[in-house]
Amino acid sequence: MSPEPEELLQEAVSMHQSSKFDKCIKAAEKARKKFQEHGQIDRATEALRVMADCTLNARDMKKAEKAYEELWREGIKIDNYWYQSAAKWGLGQVSLRRLDYATASTRFQEGLEFARKIADAWYTAWNAMGLASAYRGTGRLDEAKVLLEEAITNFKKANQLTFAGWAEKALVDIGGELKADTPEEIQPYLCPMCGSRFNSRQAGQLRKGKLVTCDYCGTAVG
Repeated sequence: MSPEPEELLQEAVSMHQSSKFDKCIKAAEKARKKFQEHGQIDRATEALRVMADCTLNARDMKKAEKAYEELWREGIKIDNYWYQSAAKWGLGQVSLRRLDYATASTRFQEGLEFARKIADAWYTAWNAMGLASAYRGTGRLDEAKVLLEEAITNFKKANQLTFAGWAEKALVDIGGELKADTPEEIQPYLCPMCGSRFNSRQAGQLRKGKLVTCDYCGTAVG
């Protein structure tokens, strides 16, 4: 009996966590095709996002760019800013790794604007940090510092302390100053897609920077 698309997507996420990117790509691609056959367009889009991220981490920039461009078109088709922001972040990463800072800046800026529109801490943080890297590459350090502060704030909102630490290090590296945290209630770990709360085990995985999947909508986060 062939595996269900959700099982294939979970396998892809697991392979991503284990840095087995080639296997991740294959599993996500199979999941996407099955979701499409079943008319589950939103889940097919999620499978495409996972596939694109794995392709990027596999360092195949040409295929990654193609996958993120497709994700961008799918995000427009289903009128979903979250996927559009994800696509622009991925495209920005492709440009950044090619040292094309001008194109990377444009793509990250667009992704940041989409994430801000829906108040999504996850892709606000990642696009802000990506844009800061692009600005750093062209000597725009003051603007980069502001963006890194925004990234730090949003990573902490999402309880992603490891990634917040990365942004803090980048800020210090370019002469920025870290702001003292003010006492506040720890925010719960919430799915950026549907807002469902992750359980304690999932929260622990997220705190370690690992991928988890929302039990409600199936979105992979981490």
